Order: sequence, then structure tokens, then C-alpha cells
Amino acid sequence: MNAGSERPGAERLYRKWCGPLFGLLALALILWTLFAGDGIGLSNNGDFGRVMRAASLSFGPRTPSHTYVDTYVIDLSHGSALANVASILFGATGLGSYPSVQVALVRLSVVANLVVNKLLGWEMSTYHIQVLGAMQAVMYAAGIGLLASQIRLRWIWQDAAVKLAALLVLCDIGYVAYFNSFYGEGLEHIGLVWCAAMLVRVLRPDRVPTGWDGLWCVLCAAVYGWAKFFNIPLAILALIVLEGIVLVRSGKRRALALGGGAAALLLAVWIAVPGWMDIETNYNAVFYGVVRGVDRATAERYLADLGLPEELADYRDTNYYLAGVVDSLEERGLLDEAESVGKADLVKFYLTHPGRLWEQAELTALHCGMVRPYYLANYGAGHPLMTCSARMSLWSAVRDWLALDSLGGCAAVTAAALAMAVWLGRRRMRPLWLALLLLALLGALCYSFLLPVICNGEGDFAKHMFPYVELTDLLLLACLALALDRAERSRTGAVCPLLGGALALALILPPAWSAAAGLWRDSQSHPAPEAGAYVVLGSYEGQPLTWLITGETEAGFTLLCADESISLPFDTADGNDWASSTAREWLNGDFLAGFREDELALIRETDHPVILPDALRDTAERGDLDFACSHIAVLSDRLWERAWQVSASDRVRLPDIHLAASLAREGYDIAGRPWWLDTPYCPSGVLTRYVGADGHVYFGEANVPRVLRPVVDIGKTPALSGSGSRGDPFILA
Repeated sequence: MNAGSERPGAERLYRKWCGPLFGLLALALILWTLFAGDGIGLSNNGDFGRVMRAASLSFGPRTPSHTYVDTYVIDLSHGSALANVASILFGATGLGSYPSVQVALVRLSVVANLVVNKLLGWEMSTYHIQVLGAMQAVMYAAGIGLLASQIRLRWIWQDAAVKLAALLVLCDIGYVAYFNSFYGEGLEHIGLVWCAAMLVRVLRPDRVPTGWDGLWCVLCAAVYGWAKFFNIPLAILALIVLEGIVLVRSGKRRALALGGGAAALLLAVWIAVPGWMDIETNYNAVFYGVVRGVDRATAERYLADLGLPEELADYRDTNYYLAGVVDSLEERGLLDEAESVGKADLVKFYLTHPGRLWEQAELTALHCGMVRPYYLANYGAGHPLMTCSARMSLWSAVRDWLALDSLGGCAAVTAAALAMAVWLGRRRMRPLWLALLLLALLGALCYSFLLPVICNGEGDFAKHMFPYVELTDLLLLACLALALDRAERSRTGAVCPLLGGALALALILPPAWSAAAGLWRDSQSHPAPEAGAYVVLGSYEGQPLTWLITGETEAGFTLLCADESISLPFDTADGNDWASSTAREWLNGDFLAGFREDELALIRETDHPVILPDALRDTAERGDLDFACSHIAVLSDRLWERAWQVSASDRVRLPDIHLAASLAREGYDIAGRPWWLDTPYCPSGVLTRYVGADGHVYFGEANVPRVLRPVVDIGKTPALSGSGSRGDPFILA
């Protein structure tokens, strides 16, 4: 830092302009992610309607599903241009059913669309969602720029490294794709980043907070809570912390008035939340949460503890949106009882059933790894349904690989952040203020981690865990900043770097160990063909095929093809029923031409269960439940045996959801080139499940080529040669 007169000047220039610089970099990254080439956003899964109704918008002739749509129809039926604008901005339609501040932003974007359409000569009634995306991108980039301007690490390289890491994390597609959608998460996330920037600003030791700081804190927290009603308690907590810091550090009592007024506003919004939301979420919390995945006797006991009749155990594992559920409850006279449970009842239940709460916490942790929701598409027309973009997704991929999807990983982030805060704040803050600040942080983390499953069950986990994921990512950035800033040679200065290193190890070692264990398992030799060994059987395009023995019975072995050389559509006619699929026809026909006569003699025709799409439910031979499949592989086959299904008889078949989940639970690495399962995405007639490159279970259009990994059952036979490892598979006699 003292190598010449030019460097201090460069440092001053950097310190002065780093905020606008990183804000502009963030804006460039966001605009590139959203609008470069084929623009991207998020598809609708049913939530768009409530915002659109309140903003004079409609889908037009067709309600899209599983694909991103960027144009909508503006209602211009009020005669003059002035009347239309007035109706759009100030109309009361839809506000009662969804009183969110997001509606105001969308209404402004509708008016901005009218201006753009007029200037460019476009159809006036067409709404382009990119206008909303650009508006939110500017707001978000400004928040990132403010955050960057408040972070001031000692050395420039440290400072720049942390801010570049913040760009990588905060500009990830998992966050910014929300901007081109009508989901409230986009505006919520903008509010949170602004809150984080203001927190750093009012805590800076080199300045005293001003009255303007207090006003901005109020606005940021209000937007954060008002954009998504679930966040209102978190926003009130943020108000207490931010305005409390302003009050203590500046002595300006107007902070009390500002904070109190904003808290009263948020409480009023909380009271105004429509009753239908509580009814639906509370039902899901009970039947898709409390009694999900338990046997009938346990379900009856849990329901009795909630004050509900035992007959309602018939509805365990259902959610409020399944066709026929509400009608069935009404016919049996049970609807009032099913809708009678409140939030306080749910909290009381879990507090008195800590074992069940722990089970739900473990389940919740598994859903904390991903930022982006797996069931929403990024691309629109011209791409197959459910096509997702890899643009600006490095952090999403890294985050998903880290041990952030476990209770241990979640606890490690919290512990490291709290320990660093205690170490650095012990001499700078009064113990009481420090304790209250850390208690608020811990409370926010516990609320955002536990309340989704307590108050809404397992439905829509990928979006309901969004507040917790946001907070965790900000904590990770804070840990990185503190660890680098305190990287000194003295013993006391090494505490934060050591804590940061311990956190990194806690997040990296578990997945690294799992990957190493998988490689070690594949390299092990076996005394004879058995579960876990590899064998060679048949060929494809002249190359021998290697198979993993996934199961063993007295009659023989079940083999799963370990090669990824076969890539074909599940069904060229775009159907998702295994019985009529072209993959089934090919596997049991042309594919078998690659086997010798003695190999064909080993392959047995086998009856196996196949889950049906909803449209074919009437043909089911067994089952009593709509199949809802988690993207988490180890959970993906939960209750699959209760799904509507039939038996099929095949010599060669595709792996089903149960086999994929079993392999994941046994520690096998199921990631690789995406490979088809025989399991449909039941609500659709064209979408089929597959295992993605990251080892999660997704669904996509059936006519898209993906890897086929055939499954066969063979009779027992000795091996002629080989050790049974992946590199030296058995050659069967």
C-alpha cells in the first residue's frame, strides 16, 4: 500500500466510486442474464393470477403452463386514455384479495408499458413483462451498489474480492429470474438487499446515522415485509433492529416514530391478509405436513392432539388444491373441522411434539440447498416445456453442491456468523445491545427455517424456503468479508479467518467425502456377482454395455445400465405414459439386437409397477393418491406405492422413481447426463420425470432426447472373468 504516490490516489478513487461501479456491474449482469439472446424469466404455476387481476392484466386466449411467457393483455376498456390510466393506477379491483405492495409496482409497470408502446408504435394493449424486469433490475442494482459502498475492507484486494463474490451470489439466476415474473419474491429480495445495505450503513463506526438513514431503513423493511406476507414478522424485526441502532447511535427519537408507524402499517397489512390464504395454508400444514408420510394410527393420534376427528386421517398426504378434496370434505360434513386449525394450534402442536418437529426440520434442511425453484421454466416459445437456463448459475450450482442442505451445514453457517459477531462486537458494543442484535438474527433464521413447514406443510418448499436461503447467502458473504478483513498475523486477528476456514470445511467436506466414497465403492472388487458389482451385458452401436447390479433375489439380479451412450426421447409422440411410449417399444425391440443369444436367454420378462398420469387414473389397478414427487432424490419416491398405477410386463424397462431414490439413499452418485425415468409428471400429459445432471429429479417434455438407462432382470449365473469393479466388470457366463 506504500509502494508509491500513485497507489494511494488510486485507492482513494476506488473507495469513492466503488459503489456506483459495482452497482453498474450488477445492472449489466442482470440485464445480460434476463435479456441476452432468448430472454428468460419464470413460468407461472398458478400464482400470477392474483397479481394480474389487481393490475388490469390477463393472459389472453390461453393460460400458459410450464413455459415462460413475456406478453400479456392490458385491459383498456375504460374509454379514454386518461380513464384507462386512472383505472390501472387507482382501481380497487383485486386489491382486497391480494393487498401487496407488489401490486403498486406492477401497476406502474403497466403504465410504463403504455408509454413504451406509444413511443415505439407497438400494440397498446400488449404488456411486455421485460419492462417490469428492467424496473426491478435498476432497483436491485442500486441496492447492490449501496451495499458495496458501505463495505470497506482494509486492503483493496480484500474489498474487491468480497464485492465480486457478492455480485456472483446476488446476481445469480436463482434470484434475478424472479424479476421477469409476477412472483413477489423479486421485490422481496430487493427489499432485503436494501435492508442489508442499510444495516451495514447504520453500523459503520466512522459515521453517525442520520434522520434520512432512519427513513430509508423504514422504507426498505416495509417493502421487504409487504411484498410477501410471510415476511411481515421478519420485517418488523428488521425495523426494531435498524431503527433501534439509529436511535442508540444518533439519539434521534424520530426513529421511534418512524419504526412504530411502519410496524403499525405492516401489522395492518397482516390483519388484512385474505382469509382464504389462512384456510388453504392451514389445511396444507395439517394434512400435507403434520400427518404427511405417517401411518394411519399415528395420523389419528396427531389429529386428536389438534382437536380434529379421526376420520380426517383419510385425507393425510393431500393438499387443498387437489381435485375433489374440498367436495369430498363437504359431502362428509368434515370441511369445517378440516379448516378449523389455526396458526397458534400448529405452533402449539410442534412445541408439544419435539420429535415430529425434529423430523420436519431434517426434511426442511434438505430443501435449503437450491436457490431457484425446480418446477419453473426459464424459456418460452421456441424451447421445449420446462427448459431452464444455465446463464449466470455458477453460484446456484456451487451452493447446491455444498452441505447447505443439511442441518449440520445450516447450523455451521449460523454458528460461524454468531461467533464472528461476538468476537468483533465484544469490545465495540455494550453486551446487552450485542446480545439483542444476535438474538434478533437467530430469531430471523429460526422463523424463516421452521415456520414454512409448520404453517404450510411440505407444499411449495422451493419457494417457501426462499427467505431462509436469502438470509443464509447474506450471512455467507458477511463471514467471507469478516474472515478476509481480519486476516492478520497476530493471534487475535486470526480468529475470524479460522472461523471462516472451519465454516468452509464444514460445507465442503461432506459432499467431497460422499464423492470420494462413491469412487471408492466403484473401484472395489467383488468375489462374485452381487448387489453393488458391475457386469458386462450386451452392446449398443458395437460397444459393450456395463451394468450395475442394483438388487439380488433368489431368482437372480436386477441390472441398471451404467453407460450413458443411449440418448433418445421418452416418446416421440410427446406422451408420458410408459405403456404407449416409443422408448418402451425400442427397448423391447431394436435394443435387444445388441445382445447375443446366450445373453438374451438370461433376460427375464418381469412384471413391474408403473405410475399413471392423471388423465389415465381411471385405468389404475391400485392406488389412492395423487403422486407428488420431490426434486430431492432421497425423498422423491415418498408414498409412491400409494400412487395410481398399473402393472406392466417387459423384458427391458426404464428405471422408476423408486429405484432412483433407493440408489440415492444408498449413497450412489446418480448425477450425470440427464436420464429418463418411467415415471410421469402426473398433472401433465406430456411431461416425464428424469434425473438431472445435478442428481435432482426434474420433469421435462417427453419428446426431448435424454439418456436411456435400461433396467433388466436376469437369472443367476457365474462370472467368467473380471473383479466386478466399474473399471473391471464381470464377464458373465
